[in-house]
This record gives sequence, structure tokens and C-alpha cells, in this order.
Amino acid sequence: MNSKERVWAALNHEPVDRVPIHAVAVDGNICDEVLGKPPRSAFDVIDDLERQYSEDWVERVNGIMNEIEINVFSRAMETAAAIGYDTCGAGFIPFRFESKEEMTDIFGRKYKIINDNGNIFPDYYGGLIKNQEDWEKFPKPDFKEIFKKAKKFFKTLLRRQKKFKNPDFLIMAQDDYASVFPPVWQGMGMEAFVLALRRDPKFIEERFDFNTEFVIGIFKTYAECGAKVFFEGADIAFKGGPLINPKYVDKYVLPHMKQVTEAVHEWGGKIIFHSDGDITSLLDFIVEAGFDGLHCLEPPYVDLDLVKKKVGDKLCLLGNIDTTHVLVKDTQKEVEDAVKYAIKKLGPGGGYILSPSNSHPAMSYERIQWMVEATKKFGEYPLRL
Repeated sequence: MNSKERVWAALNHEPVDRVPIHAVAVDGNICDEVLGKPPRSAFDVIDDLERQYSEDWVERVNGIMNEIEINVFSRAMETAAAIGYDTCGAGFIPFRFESKEEMTDIFGRKYKIINDNGNIFPDYYGGLIKNQEDWEKFPKPDFKEIFKKAKKFFKTLLRRQKKFKNPDFLIMAQDDYASVFPPVWQGMGMEAFVLALRRDPKFIEERFDFNTEFVIGIFKTYAECGAKVFFEGADIAFKGGPLINPKYVDKYVLPHMKQVTEAVHEWGGKIIFHSDGDITSLLDFIVEAGFDGLHCLEPPYVDLDLVKKKVGDKLCLLGNIDTTHVLVKDTQKEVEDAVKYAIKKLGPGGGYILSPSNSHPAMSYERIQWMVEATKKFGEYPLRL
């Protein structure tokens, strides 16, 4: 089977030759290690624009953000294919530079810009929209213009994919920074968000409607480019359980997620739900919302036996390889043991895609290689673990 066939079969709980391998993202440092550092980084380009156009260099940077993101994600996809992943996520992110130190986005979030060895790393640190008045004043973007950029973004990735080491690699359409739930509370900050949940449901509903319209629109754009597998970056839990009271999940998150999944299914696609933390109390919500897969089953917070028993026949399960220790500093044996454990717990009967639970700059390329090699060694069907 090739990568696209393998991933699609796993999502449909159909037989596969081996457990597929997925990455939610590939960090720029890993790309530099695999492909070599590019002659000029994004920061070099920004510095040049600042020197040449001191009055309006910020607007000029924003004018080429599409090209910057295309180059960043093209390198990430090429690296993922070279490493041996079957699929990795990519999606246009509606960032806007405010200075060399800060970015914002269309959802009202603020990010510190970290120069990570020449790679841009956005570090969220707060929101701009505290209440209805802020929301009404907040400049609303032209969705059509963003979708036009997103189409160029995704089409370019697909075109460049033909030259990858694995041309059958599956580029997963992802909205990780531009999803339904996190931008609502992050655009406000958790304190203001919780207060509004109790006091201003109209405001909260408007925020969810805005995000949902955006997600469906950008996913439709990717579908028109040929995307079949979609990834909703919906972080809704932490290590202690749900981020918000489940009654608000049912009131706001569930109906909006249903709109997204129904649209994707109408286009003939599959959609995966992602959340960090202990998601086990929200398994019924994920199924009811209409998702086809669940990522990231973050260790040690998720009980794999419970998840496999309760929803293993309803959802394709993805993830469970630790990115705090295992893929950062553990030995080869410890990496192999983590892979074998995940496959043993989640692989029987199919419907499992092995994946790191997250992606961040401290992850080790060598340990990622060990993970991929171990999956190919121990993940062949019929399983013999």
C-alpha cells in the first residue's frame, strides 16, 4: 500500500499492511537538519525589508506572508515525507506582523515572535477582545481574500509534493491555529472568556459563528484543491480534564463542530479531532460531533484501554507517543518500547495511526527516526506484539 491508501484505509477501519505514521507538524529545526538550512531565513528577508523600506516595512512583510508560509510548510511536508511519515498536517495561518517582536491574527490573539535558529515560532500570550464592545470595534477580515491565499498555499504544496521522496505522501488539511474552539477563548484570554460564558451568551455565540464560518470556508477551499483528510485543532482539555464546563461544550462547541464535520462529510472527506490533555470524559462528545478520528491521546493522561474499548470501533485513533520525554531525551530502547506499547494497545483490529502527541522545537530528529523505524518494524499486520 502507498501512504495515501494506508491512511485512508486506517480512517475507514479497513485492513492495512502496517500502522500508518502521522505528524501534526514538523518543526523548522528538524527541517534544517534533514534538508539543510536555506540560504536565507524569513528573518533575513524581514531585516532586508526593514532596511530598504523603513516607513512601511511591516506592511510589506504582511504582503509576502503567503509566500513565507508556503515555503515554511513546503519544507515541513518535504521533511515529513523524507523521514518516513505517511501524512502530516498543513494549513494557511492568517497571521499579521505588528512588529519584529509581535504578531496578531484575525481571531484577536497576540503572539511573541521567537527567532528559533532562523525559524519563526509564534508564542501565544494573550487576547485583544475582552467583551462585545471590543469585538464590534475589531477589524473583520475579508474571508474571500484569505481563502484565495489559502488556495494558492495548498495548491503549491500539492504541486511541490510531486518531487518529494515519497510522492504518495498525504498532506492533511489542517486548521491548527485557526480552528473552532481555541481562538474563541485565546482571543479573549481565559478569564474574560469564562466571564462572558456566564454573562454574555450572545457575544460568545457570535465568536463561535465567526470561527465556524472561517473553518468551513477554508476547509472547503482545501477540498476544492483535492484535500480528503482534515484535521481540527480543537484543544479542549488539559491534564485534569475539560478546559470548560461540559454544559458549555454541549451548548457552544458541539453544534458548531457538527456544522464542520457535516460539511466535510458532504464533500466526501474524513475529519480528525485533536486535543491535548485528558480527553476521556469527552469521548461521547467527539463521537456525537461526527468526527472520524481522535488525536493525540496524550500520555500519561489518557487511559488507552478505556478509549479503545469505548470508541475504538467508532473512531480512528491517532497518537500516544510522548513529546515531553520520549522524543526529546529518551534512549532508543525507551522510544521503541513506547512505540510497541501504543501499537499493542491501539493497533489490534486496525483503526490506528501512530503519531507524536504534539510538535515543538525540543524534539529530537534522531528519536523521531527511531520512532519511525520501530513503527515499520513492529507495526506490520498481522501484529505479533
